[in-house]
Amino acid sequence: MNSILRAKLFPARLRTAIQWLIITLPLYVLSAGPVAWATNDAFHPRYLPDEIWMLYLPLLSLTRVEWIGSVFHWYTAILWQGFPAGYTTL
Repeated sequence: MNSILRAKLFPARLRTAIQWLIITLPLYVLSAGPVAWATNDAFHPRYLPDEIWMLYLPLLSLTRVEWIGSVFHWYTAILWQGFPAGYTTL
Protein backbone atom coordinates (compact mmCIF):
# COMPACT_ATOMS: atom_id res chain seq x y z
CA MET A 1 0.00 0.00 0.00
CA ASN A 2 2.83 2.41 0.81
CA SER A 3 4.34 1.90 -2.63
CA ILE A 4 1.08 2.98 -4.21
CA LEU A 5 0.94 6.08 -2.04
CA ARG A 6 4.54 6.96 -2.86
CA ALA A 7 3.90 6.89 -6.59
CA LYS A 8 4.22 10.20 -8.38
CA LEU A 9 0.47 10.16 -8.98
CA PHE A 10 -0.10 11.34 -5.41
CA PRO A 11 1.33 14.67 -4.21
CA ALA A 12 2.75 14.77 -0.68
CA ARG A 13 -0.30 16.51 0.83
CA LEU A 14 -2.69 13.99 -0.69
CA ARG A 15 -0.52 11.12 0.54
CA THR A 16 -0.57 12.58 4.04
CA ALA A 17 -4.35 13.02 3.95
CA ILE A 18 -4.86 9.44 2.77
CA GLN A 19 -2.57 8.11 5.50
CA TRP A 20 -4.47 10.08 8.16
CA LEU A 21 -7.77 8.72 6.86
CA ILE A 22 -6.44 5.16 6.88
CA ILE A 23 -5.47 5.60 10.55
CA THR A 24 -8.25 7.79 11.96
CA LEU A 25 -11.33 6.37 10.23
CA PRO A 26 -11.00 2.89 11.78
CA LEU A 27 -10.19 4.48 15.15
CA TYR A 28 -13.33 6.63 14.88
CA VAL A 29 -15.54 3.63 14.11
CA LEU A 30 -13.91 1.47 16.78
CA SER A 31 -14.29 4.21 19.40
CA ALA A 32 -18.05 3.65 19.26
CA GLY A 33 -17.66 0.55 21.45
CA PRO A 34 -15.95 2.26 24.40
CA VAL A 35 -18.43 5.14 24.19
CA ALA A 36 -21.33 2.65 24.30
CA TRP A 37 -19.72 1.00 27.33
CA ALA A 38 -19.05 4.33 29.06
CA THR A 39 -22.62 5.52 28.60
CA ASN A 40 -23.80 1.98 29.35
CA ASP A 41 -26.63 2.20 26.84
CA ALA A 42 -25.17 1.58 23.37
CA PHE A 43 -26.01 4.98 21.88
CA HIS A 44 -29.42 5.84 23.23
CA PRO A 45 -29.64 9.60 22.53
CA ARG A 46 -31.27 10.28 25.88
CA TYR A 47 -28.09 9.22 27.68
CA LEU A 48 -25.46 10.79 25.43
CA PRO A 49 -24.44 14.44 25.66
CA ASP A 50 -25.44 16.29 22.49
CA GLU A 51 -21.83 16.81 21.42
CA ILE A 52 -21.08 13.09 21.51
CA TRP A 53 -24.37 12.20 19.83
CA MET A 54 -23.57 14.57 16.96
CA LEU A 55 -20.06 13.13 16.67
CA TYR A 56 -21.37 9.60 16.11
CA LEU A 57 -24.46 10.55 14.06
CA PRO A 58 -22.80 9.59 10.73
CA LEU A 59 -22.51 6.00 11.98
CA LEU A 60 -26.27 5.86 12.52
CA SER A 61 -26.99 6.08 8.79
CA LEU A 62 -24.51 3.25 8.12
CA THR A 63 -26.33 0.97 10.55
CA ARG A 64 -29.39 1.01 8.29
CA VAL A 65 -27.50 -1.43 6.07
CA GLU A 66 -28.46 -4.80 7.55
CA TRP A 67 -25.05 -6.44 7.86
CA ILE A 68 -23.38 -3.24 9.09
CA GLY A 69 -26.14 -2.83 11.67
CA SER A 70 -25.61 -6.42 12.85
CA VAL A 71 -21.86 -5.94 13.17
CA PHE A 72 -22.36 -2.61 14.96
CA HIS A 73 -24.88 -4.21 17.33
CA TRP A 74 -22.48 -7.04 18.10
CA TYR A 75 -19.56 -4.65 18.62
CA THR A 76 -21.32 -2.06 20.81
CA ALA A 77 -23.91 -4.11 22.67
CA ILE A 78 -22.42 -7.60 22.90
CA LEU A 79 -18.66 -7.07 22.93
CA TRP A 80 -18.63 -3.77 24.85
CA GLN A 81 -21.68 -4.69 26.96
CA GLY A 82 -24.05 -1.85 26.11
CA PHE A 83 -27.05 -1.90 28.47
CA PRO A 84 -29.14 -3.96 28.60
CA ALA A 85 -26.68 -6.66 27.62
CA GLY A 86 -27.07 -7.70 24.03
CA TYR A 87 -29.49 -4.92 23.09
CA THR A 88 -28.91 -1.63 21.33
CA THR A 89 -31.41 1.11 20.66
CA LEU A 90 -30.28 1.96 17.12
